[in-house]
Amino acid sequence: MIPITIDEYLNKDNPWTSRLSGETDFHKKRDTLQIENEYNLDKYGKLILFDFLTIEEYKSKEFEQAGLHPITGEIIISLEDDIYRASIPKAREIYYNLITATIKKYKSENTCELGCGYGYNLSYLGKNSYGGDYCKNAVAIAKRLGCDVVEFNYYNEKDYDFIKPNSTIFTTHSIEQIPDASVIIDNLEKQKDKINYVVHFEPTVVAERTTPLGLLRNKYIEINDYNRNLIEVLKNKASVEIIELRTDIFGLVPLNTTNLIVWRFKK
Repeated sequence: MIPITIDEYLNKDNPWTSRLSGETDFHKKRDTLQIENEYNLDKYGKLILFDFLTIEEYKSKEFEQAGLHPITGEIIISLEDDIYRASIPKAREIYYNLITATIKKYKSENTCELGCGYGYNLSYLGKNSYGGDYCKNAVAIAKRLGCDVVEFNYYNEKDYDFIKPNSTIFTTHSIEQIPDASVIIDNLEKQKDKINYVVHFEPTVVAERTTPLGLLRNKYIEINDYNRNLIEVLKNKASVEIIELRTDIFGLVPLNTTNLIVWRFKK
């Protein structure tokens, strides 16, 4: 990995430089229509056209459709406030090691990913892992590959009924699509007797950010209409105990960093 400065990252060729400064008007409304168009119809709608035999083939095609080579391609990543140019294999190694090591630490009999896409993370976790996703095309790919994935909508209370007893729930950059996390925590609470731990690998607004990069991260979330309040909702929920909280630990996009939040319902 090669260290770079924030000025090298947010240079004149990066469209986010003018968007974050307000020179270019940019704002998204993060609702189910946005998710349907951006993910189900575009991202997964293109992937489902391929009849691959392995999940790695789908992941490689996903990178190619984003204009990146899965082996020789490079991206800019972050570790806390440090920014690096890294190969895609190295970035993936860091990210998936974080996920698998954390889930192993908080393991239950069953492991459930909400917003799991076509089940790539589940393929790392193996036996007794299952999940749900909003996008019909992602679920169809998952079923084609033999993954235990069902259709799931964060906003629908009944959709949480598929959670199995003795489960660790986790999410990876899916709650970011829900501006207000209250509905998720409230719906999970109705299933609390089945849930041992909840682990989030998620971007969200962090009120304590004060550095220039930190403030830009909050602004990035705001104009993309990503999640604003996951940490605050959990801190203010009397029935919740936060076990681990680490912010900005890694970013596949330095402006949209992964925070690790582990919690459980109080007994």
